Amino acid sequence: MFNSVGRLAMIVAVSFGLVGASSVKDDRDGRTYKMMPSGKLNWFTSNVSLDGKPDFKDRAKVSFYKKESWSGLCPAGTHLPDIGEWNDLAEDKFMGPRKKQNAKAFAGNTRGYYDMSQKNPKVQGKDAAYFAIAGGSGKSGVQVMMLDLKRGGFQKVNLPKESVVAVRCVEERDLLAEKNISKDDMLMTDTRDERQYKVKIVGDKIWMASNLRYGLTGPDQCLLEDMELCKKYGRFYTHGEAKKACPKGWHLPDDGEWRDFQKDRSLWSWNEMGVGGCKDWDQYCDGSNTGHYWSSTSIKRNTGRSWEFRREARSINRTDESVRKGLYVRCVADLK
Repeated sequence: MFNSVGRLAMIVAVSFGLVGASSVKDDRDGRTYKMMPSGKLNWFTSNVSLDGKPDFKDRAKVSFYKKESWSGLCPAGTHLPDIGEWNDLAEDKFMGPRKKQNAKAFAGNTRGYYDMSQKNPKVQGKDAAYFAIAGGSGKSGVQVMMLDLKRGGFQKVNLPKESVVAVRCVEERDLLAEKNISKDDMLMTDTRDERQYKVKIVGDKIWMASNLRYGLTGPDQCLLEDMELCKKYGRFYTHGEAKKACPKGWHLPDDGEWRDFQKDRSLWSWNEMGVGGCKDWDQYCDGSNTGHYWSSTSIKRNTGRSWEFRREARSINRTDESVRKGLYVRCVADLK
């Protein structure tokens, strides 16, 4: 059982996106850095501390570096973030109601900066944390990002030329790999049962191009109770089942996502979308000319918003169906 400190640490980690984060190993000294996702980047959750390289270490053993030392500090495959990347992080993590908690979680034990031109450097600006920016050249000093620990939020500031600050690194995220998608053939592997599904990118979303078959246990989940048709069309889900059916990192599209998807009909085929029918209690819809799909949206009690694609008529019908009916599931993931 966690003690109170352990529970608090877990709450902070969950809110800031640290649980389950990936990591990178610096082959130069063997140190491993955990990372958190934000936008198209993974961010180090702790400061770089390359053995034998810091220009200054404070009592908390935080490593600080002069601008002249920033180049080459980040491990292979990572880089020092520029001002645009810092601003993207600020917008993602330090603009909402938890910005102060997130600021403290991100900074860790990093406090202030040190001016090495002074004989006995003392911490300056201890209510903030200061981080290196790629470039970072100011007219009369060095430009860095200041994280306000009292109010949350970043801003670019100028420090004296001989100042030392903390360094964080970033790497480009492989957004497709994170969703278990092979770039070569655009196949997504559902790791729960190892079934594969063709996917395609539509705007800023990734859509499955065939119907989900996860949890298939018997012919009653198939069109005409034929297991071969489950292999061809996927399985039927009730609305409650559909909302829980997609793999981790994927979700059942809501009504708005379906509306956006169907706008560009050049991206999909009627022969794929407009077939398979539905299960209407002990009867079945026309499997040759219609395909029925759940959204996560519910407008009326005991119903779910559904989308019917009619192959022969080349038309689409949006309806509210009983949550007990059997419809297909297409999962979607955010490409961000």
